[in-house]
Amino acid sequence: MMQWQLNEQQKQRFGYWSGVVFFVLVLFSLAYAINSVYRSVSDKQLSPMQRLLVSGTRDYVLDEELQQSLAALPEAGNFFSLEVSEVKQQLERLPWVKQVTVRKQWPDKLSIALQEQQVVARWNNAALLNQQGEIFEAPQQRISVELASLSGPDEQAQRVLNTFRQLQRVLQGRQLSITRLALNERHAWQVELTGGILLKLGKEDKLNRVERFVSVYPQLQADNVEYVDLRYDTGFAVGWKKREGLVSNDQSNG
Repeated sequence: MMQWQLNEQQKQRFGYWSGVVFFVLVLFSLAYAINSVYRSVSDKQLSPMQRLLVSGTRDYVLDEELQQSLAALPEAGNFFSLEVSEVKQQLERLPWVKQVTVRKQWPDKLSIALQEQQVVARWNNAALLNQQGEIFEAPQQRISVELASLSGPDEQAQRVLNTFRQLQRVLQGRQLSITRLALNERHAWQVELTGGILLKLGKEDKLNRVERFVSVYPQLQADNVEYVDLRYDTGFAVGWKKREGLVSNDQSNG
């Protein structure tokens, strides 16, 4: 009777350990299968990135730039191993690119939504300003529209752009346009108009001074005016262009 009980216990132990071994083997087999599948689908030949979709209005970013930038990524042709964050960082290094959104779409497409820099003015004769007053550098030879030239300390770029917009709205009433706006080291403002007239505005009350100029502009012989000095509480001074060897004279009004 005792021998029979011992044999029964041995059978139970054997069954238990057999089950454990079988379970472990199943786990190893499953892990091996998953790893094999991953390695297979990660192979560039089996999961290539074959389609590229780029959306967004582009005036300055060239197709060749996008292709070269993507081709520089080590996993550019591999759908599974290509990281969208790396694509985003890579494309946002392009000078005319402001922001990029990247998505992978099964089974072989990379979708890129691209936002270009919206240039509004040239800055300090070397860089550019976007709509938000941020300074950026990009190939300027691609720009086909006329842009005003703004200048000043870099930390004042947003302020200079805001002033440009304010003054431009006032001048538009007389079909005048700003060619150049400068904030100098003494914090004084100067405006050059499309026709070549220079407005000296000084440090304060620049908006009212431009409005004063606009109110008298029809009475001026604009073709003969070199500059208008508006740095007075009332009135202004006009500098006339040199004609037939004569020097320009100031004409004060007040």
